[in-house]
Amino acid sequence: MALTNLLRASEQACKDLAPMVQKLYTMINADTAKEKGDKSIFTVADGLVQHMITTELLAKAGLEVVGEEDAKVNLERPPFTVDDLTVPGEVEGDVKEAQARLRALGEKLAASAAELAGVTAFIDPIDGTREFSTGLGEQCSICVGFAKEGKAVAGVVFRPLTSPPTYASGCPTEGYTSGNTPAAAADSSPKLLTSNGSISKFLEAYLEKQPAARVKSGGAGNKVLMLLEHGAGCAYIQDRGLSRWDTCAAEAVIKARGGLLVKLSPFIRDGSLVPYTYLKSDVNTDFTPNEAKITPYNSTDPSLKGQLAADASQVKPYSNLAGIFAVNTTDEQTLTKYSELLREIAKSTPAAFD
Repeated sequence: MALTNLLRASEQACKDLAPMVQKLYTMINADTAKEKGDKSIFTVADGLVQHMITTELLAKAGLEVVGEEDAKVNLERPPFTVDDLTVPGEVEGDVKEAQARLRALGEKLAASAAELAGVTAFIDPIDGTREFSTGLGEQCSICVGFAKEGKAVAGVVFRPLTSPPTYASGCPTEGYTSGNTPAAAADSSPKLLTSNGSISKFLEAYLEKQPAARVKSGGAGNKVLMLLEHGAGCAYIQDRGLSRWDTCAAEAVIKARGGLLVKLSPFIRDGSLVPYTYLKSDVNTDFTPNEAKITPYNSTDPSLKGQLAADASQVKPYSNLAGIFAVNTTDEQTLTKYSELLREIAKSTPAAFD
């Protein structure tokens, strides 16, 4: 039960990181947050969470790590820094406490190194950073997913800023689930989980054709937890960019509870349930030529923005280019209805895949 033990340690690590994240959430300013080149937001919380999970929790167990952030973190002596951002002095004690707690968890995991050989972690330290930096912290989550042989095999999605913090974790192959998310609502009316911002014409057409109520929220991990909370009629469909660190943990969590998270493109085409591939790689292992549009978020060459990606070299290795379809069921009749409806919509309003 090596993956179960890994998940339990990861759950505790998220709980130990929560006080630090909660304090940092109240201190967002020009010294603790910045805009990255692709216009996404980066905060000291992103850098600290990924750094501690990677170096303190997982390093001694020998796991490879794929993380969203690539930041230089200084915790040797105050003032602590993350790239050119400064960790507020009021949080230094919380940083040290979290670091010590994760280090202790990591030392225990070291004994499982042989059993965890070949496991790769995919980490989104603050999934929903824009929400984190704009007062919508309850929609953010720490996503820690684990993959083996390219398959999502275990994960934890942890919301540190709900009151109390809420999470779900799961490992389908070992039959393990844990968490404290509210029980699913009895309401089974159709609902679509979407981003807080604009959505594609394809999703607008879905809302009209179904018809379904639109439920806005941030973060892929958070929306998968919402699938567990919002009842049987809820779906999470997205035809715009995500990355492997957004979906690895989420896929394992929903699958362990009898649901699924798969690529949208093949599901529209013929109902195929095709998951993403989770491998540490310099090339996008799920690339399909001329399917996805190039954007600042998914491209290695933003000057090609708006064009269809013709070659894998044009896109980032961990971009999810085929969209996602996620529901908390595997009932064949239900999935067939979804696929047929989406296919009918796509005939006149194709999915954006941008």
